[in-house]
Amino acid sequence: MQSSFTHPDRAASSVLRSLAAIGFEVGLPVATTCVVLDTFDARLHRAGLRLEHRIGEVGELVLAGPAGTPPAYLAWLKATPRFGGDFPSGPFGRRVVSLSQERALIPVVSFTTHTRVACRRDRRGKAVVWVLMHERPLADGAGAELPAWVAEVVGVVGHDDERADAFDRLARLGLVPAHGRAADVIARALGVSFEGHTSVPTIALDAEQDALSAYRAVLINLLSTIRDNLPGTLANTDPEFLHELRVAVRRTRSVLSQGRRVLPEDVRTRFATAFGQLGTLTSPARDLDVYVMGWDLMVAPLRLPDPQVLVRVRSEIERRRTAAHAALSAELGGEACRQTLEDWHGWLTDTQVVPPRPMPIGPWMARRIAKAQATVLVRGRAITPESPPEALHDLRKDAKKLRYLMECFGGLLPRKGRKAFVGQLKVLQDNLGDHQDAEVQLAELRLLAHDLHARARVDTDALLAMGRLSDLLDRRRRQQRELFVERFAGYDTKANGLVLAAMLNAVEPG
Repeated sequence: MQSSFTHPDRAASSVLRSLAAIGFEVGLPVATTCVVLDTFDARLHRAGLRLEHRIGEVGELVLAGPAGTPPAYLAWLKATPRFGGDFPSGPFGRRVVSLSQERALIPVVSFTTHTRVACRRDRRGKAVVWVLMHERPLADGAGAELPAWVAEVVGVVGHDDERADAFDRLARLGLVPAHGRAADVIARALGVSFEGHTSVPTIALDAEQDALSAYRAVLINLLSTIRDNLPGTLANTDPEFLHELRVAVRRTRSVLSQGRRVLPEDVRTRFATAFGQLGTLTSPARDLDVYVMGWDLMVAPLRLPDPQVLVRVRSEIERRRTAAHAALSAELGGEACRQTLEDWHGWLTDTQVVPPRPMPIGPWMARRIAKAQATVLVRGRAITPESPPEALHDLRKDAKKLRYLMECFGGLLPRKGRKAFVGQLKVLQDNLGDHQDAEVQLAELRLLAHDLHARARVDTDALLAMGRLSDLLDRRRRQQRELFVERFAGYDTKANGLVLAAMLNAVEPG
């Protein structure tokens, strides 16, 4: 929606004089820096919002909706916020945090202008519409030519007519309408997108496409996700960078494991080992991320009379988490990892690679998915109340392999059926994941309690609280174990089997 104007040949001063002539009060220029913030995956943008930190005579945060709607303002004299915890309580912060959640807010574009505010008031002296004249914009590293100025029209709730009138008057001056606000205009000139990065594993595929070509296309997409999330993982910007990288690595391993007779065996073996090692490296830091992120919800049911009793315990977990991320960053930032990713990219894009066994991807992948489903059903049906925890963990890995195939090669399958089937599979996976998380957290807490006690780092009250927390985790683990019977029965149904069969038949008739 149009809400701004510019013009390559018209001076900003002449526009301001024209506004003054029709009753606008024009203020003095103020040097203003504007930083547009969003998460790496553009959660605010996808919700139709724009968060800006404006630093001028006063500092403020501006949360704007669709062009033409009045923004919300929050006085802000601190450093640019990065996480939800940086915001004070109130509707402004809640709106942002509900979307950003655990993700960091990072600068998408930053620029400085000399801003003059032209304000029009009603008969009672109330401001009803503003024109913000952003002159001489500057941006670090800008190689593109920026507009000399951008005039942004901002209205007040209930005064749409006044805003429309101001817009019409500016249009009649012969100015060039621009889509969006000033930040949109400048971002476009800089070649900056607000769309963010996505980690969608599903790409367009054709059932008749050669299997090797399809595999390489899927693996290139996964490699892009790894590379996109590597800098944020190295900097430990927020936990989702490591999570997305780790999932992309696991998907890569699953695709490689299902690539026998499609990928050259020496290549498949080499990189399956390399990505297996990479996945192992990421485990300690991710396990501790999950521990810290879920800490408050985990300890809430304890209803401790003194919540501070576990502060030292949490501090120790966070210390170990920091150390784990430092060790991970050293490995991921090292020459061995760089070389692995470079070699992998080189092979994936090598135009001289010849398929070991040319064949269409559709029938081949239909058989791979059917086999993965059969494994899940056989192992799931074999689990009894007496089965060891490892049986559920192995089933969880099998379910992941099936889901990764459904997602990575989902472009071959009907979208509606795939979405329904993966939804059922996810319910089972969530149960198995909650069981495994409780297992891991329980084991980690017991080791931590033993270590802290041996070093006399906590008092008796803290040890007792850790004992209660261990009991709570053990109950959750047992609850998820009992719930497994219901969750697996809900997945292992004739209807679900028919949905999968129909999808597979679509790419392998008969």
